[in-house]
Amino acid sequence: MKTKGIAFVLLLILCVAIMAAYVLQWQQVSDDDIEAEEQAAESVNAVPVEDPQAALEKNIEDTRHLQERRKQIMDEMVSGGIAERIENPAGEPFVYVMEPFYGLSFEEQASLMNVVWSYYITEDRNSSVVTIYDNVTGQEVGSYSQAGLKMTGE
Repeated sequence: MKTKGIAFVLLLILCVAIMAAYVLQWQQVSDDDIEAEEQAAESVNAVPVEDPQAALEKNIEDTRHLQERRKQIMDEMVSGGIAERIENPAGEPFVYVMEPFYGLSFEEQASLMNVVWSYYITEDRNSSVVTIYDNVTGQEVGSYSQAGLKMTGE
């Protein structure tokens, strides 16, 4: 009986190590893609434009080609355990985040939410805010819009 217990603990440790390695690998791969998207967004923001709506439209059109990659990143957020689900019912996108999301830096959280927001605003201009919920409590914990990431309690 004691041998089975030890084997179970070792198997559990192995599973946790594999999940941690997967999350770290996913984060490293997606960091490069997110950085490219941030640079594209910064280059648009660096050009002084009087009309914010015109700047948004230009940014959307300039980055439309990234839609497939944005969708892949969103799928990886779910499969990697960062988010439980990402949906857009009736033009009101939301993300249910899981515990690993809170372990990311604010900048990493903002980068991931920018990907989600960019994906939905490109498809539907009325989807201007992504609401962020905790998957355990169901409570709203933040939002992301053109103004950036706003987490409750900050």
